[in-house]
Amino acid sequence: MRLPIFLLTFFPILLSAAQPPAARFELVSVPQVSQTVSRMGNCIAPRFRDTVAAVTLILSAGAVQCGMDPTRPMEIRFYSFGERPVMRITAFAVEHKGDLPARIKLAGCPFQVKEKGKLIILDSNGISEPLPTVLPGNGLKEGELIRGTVQADAVRRHFRFSSFNAKDTSANLILRGVDELLTQAGEAAVVFSADEKSLKVELTVRPKKTSALSRWMQQPLPPKGRIEVFDGAQTLAVLRLDPTGTLRQYAAAYLGKSFPASLAASANGFAAMASGSSRKYSSMRVNAGIRPDPSAGLQKEIRKLKPTPFDGWFQLRNNPTLLISLKPDGLLLFGADGMDSTLLHALDQPREFTKTLPDVPFVCLDLADLERPLAELRIDRGSLRLILQAKDQWFAAHGPLLEKPLLLPERK
Repeated sequence: MRLPIFLLTFFPILLSAAQPPAARFELVSVPQVSQTVSRMGNCIAPRFRDTVAAVTLILSAGAVQCGMDPTRPMEIRFYSFGERPVMRITAFAVEHKGDLPARIKLAGCPFQVKEKGKLIILDSNGISEPLPTVLPGNGLKEGELIRGTVQADAVRRHFRFSSFNAKDTSANLILRGVDELLTQAGEAAVVFSADEKSLKVELTVRPKKTSALSRWMQQPLPPKGRIEVFDGAQTLAVLRLDPTGTLRQYAAAYLGKSFPASLAASANGFAAMASGSSRKYSSMRVNAGIRPDPSAGLQKEIRKLKPTPFDGWFQLRNNPTLLISLKPDGLLLFGADGMDSTLLHALDQPREFTKTLPDVPFVCLDLADLERPLAELRIDRGSLRLILQAKDQWFAAHGPLLEKPLLLPERK
């Protein structure tokens, strides 16, 4: 669920100025976007709030220097990115702007100041495009704070998301997965919106027509298996992905060396995970579907694992605890940052989840608010669409995805 937040908050590396912009973002206003994005806390990177404040200060200072109105819509186009990005910023002029400087510097980068009607345009070195004819914010719909498009090939040529160091294996796999996705995608679009208590990101990826991603999206979803929750569960995530070779490789990397080698190979693409957190433990219960043909071999491999005092259960990992058991209809996994008989009993006494779920490849539900999924992956008219929406407290409860701050020096 971190994937669409990360994409929203980092502007990728892009094409040269001789070509159309590789990324284009419209903002409803600098103060409104800054105030809302900072509600994410530091879930993206350490000192992320400070990063947002620094970018806001740079844009606001530039606006004051050249007569821009930062409280009205603004458009930012990227042609390349790095220490000296090639970019254009277009905004409305204030009513009484006075004489404009010919040049200014923002964060050490020089910009030419241009004027066209009621617009102020800042062009970095290397811009040779005609002046804009469309007003900033023209593409924003009601309630949207940011709307942007990114050309995937441009990002892939100049940048790798996996060059960032994340704090855990799953986060690093997300970044590697984004790089993999970019090889299959044509264009990506992102929309950021919010209400008083929650934030929402919508990421739409349009695959290349002849790509493996396009063919994968045409495959039927794997059948649903057993979907259960337990006392104390707070979220439920259901995954139904056609298990390609690439997905199996990522599953094997995520599961690690402690897992039986045939586990990822045996998956049929279905998994349902209920998870919860209490003052004492965080815990999860996973029902995973497997293909019928490798079950016998898989059972032999599981029995080679370290046995536990609990009948039929074997230990995959000690810290945090992860137990596995092979059932007639699939694999069952229990995980916790501490395991005792009381918690194991709760995990082993589930109840069936009877609510209707959308027919989509992935959905994650807040069990206290079933009407608003935390995350949902859809295949919609030839596009892959990821929707993330959560209350501010959800973002505040998560530590940084990345190890180092963005655009800021590390504190010693």
